[in-house]
Amino acid sequence: MGRERRMLWGYIDREGRFAIEPRFDGAEDFREGLAVVRQDYLRGYIDRSGRFMIEPRFQSADSFCDGIARVMVDGKWGFIDQTGGYVIPLDFDRASEFRDGRSMVEVDGLYGYIDRSGALVVRPEFEYLGEFHEGLAWVKTDGKYGYIDLDGHRAIEPQFDNANDFSEGLACVMVGERFGYIDKGGRFALEPIYDRAGNFRDGSARVKAGGRSYYIDHTGAEVAEPALEPEHQDFYDGLAPEAEGGKSGYIDREGSFVIPPIYAQAEPFSEGLGRIRKSARSKWEYITPGGTIAFKGKFVQAGPFREGLARVLVETDQ
Repeated sequence: MGRERRMLWGYIDREGRFAIEPRFDGAEDFREGLAVVRQDYLRGYIDRSGRFMIEPRFQSADSFCDGIARVMVDGKWGFIDQTGGYVIPLDFDRASEFRDGRSMVEVDGLYGYIDRSGALVVRPEFEYLGEFHEGLAWVKTDGKYGYIDLDGHRAIEPQFDNANDFSEGLACVMVGERFGYIDKGGRFALEPIYDRAGNFRDGSARVKAGGRSYYIDHTGAEVAEPALEPEHQDFYDGLAPEAEGGKSGYIDREGSFVIPPIYAQAEPFSEGLGRIRKSARSKWEYITPGGTIAFKGKFVQAGPFREGLARVLVETDQ
């Protein structure tokens, strides 16, 4: 009988050589010296030699950020350090990544926030809550929306039928069937007279009232529709992918093609190498900023280089 063919992940160096041979069912980029890999249904962490520093024992696991990583075992979430020890126990039904020093957690269907020590700074008492923006986060309790500060104090009591994040000092809220904007004191800066309303960005927000849509400034005065901003370009090593005529290449910051649009797909450069596919059926290859193929290797899937290594998927005999 022939040997079974399997798709497995490994890691290559910038010369295209396997630094870590393909043997994983799943793999993530290196971050802070470690990478999440999956064997069968469990995830653990390897170092750059491919040695397990934290054995696979998690059903879900994230990359490390500032020395800690979010993990899940048997439906419960917590956080570990780089030794695999728990710095925050598996006490939560859900936990978000940390933002502004806070992680949103769920306990028995209610939501609160913990700090990086695992201490509850907002005890789980809310039906749901959002992320912090400009120092405040919306919360929902007893069917109404209000806002809390980073310490969990109620900055604006729940009183709205819906609420959005603060942006440019104002937040869009709903009262009945109408939308308006409040300031951080909870006072209406713009009364709820709109049928639809979006967040402020660059001084204006799109609203709908009286059957038409238009833009307003912070005073509620109608303003011209803002000019469309150029699409964000992922410039790395001075180059960014750009499409023209159904093909992709790379442009410089002046918008000129440095690598002509001859590829079916092109991904941003990372640590001096970019990823391309010559056709929709082709395997992935890496190219240099000069547009030449960096090495002979071709891969079913390929990730960006991070900390000197890139994860790649290959078909192997097992």
